[in-house]
Amino acid sequence: MIESEFSDKLADEAFKNFENIKKSLKGLFEILQLAKDGEEFQDVYYDLGVDNISGLYENLLELMFNDYGARKVMKALRNSEIDLAIPLNDPIKGESESEEEEEAVF
Repeated sequence: MIESEFSDKLADEAFKNFENIKKSLKGLFEILQLAKDGEEFQDVYYDLGVDNISGLYENLLELMFNDYGARKVMKALRNSEIDLAIPLNDPIKGESESEEEEEAVF
């Protein structure tokens, strides 16, 4: 009985996490919409942003449907084999550039 309650709680949390991810992606899209309304914002940046948000969501869904692969990824995460840090301030910058600059990490 305790295991069933624990499993149910984990499943509820997973569904809550999924809904939060969807809300976050929708929020990013809304931010792009607001930015697009600005005079200086170019349509190409908007299109690139929308493509990235769509790609993120599609890949998330594919990962969730790939049960075996998702388990492998989770195992690698638990074993610290995957770096979770994402440099947000300049994801295109090469490693040859100055490493002394602080990077925003998510």
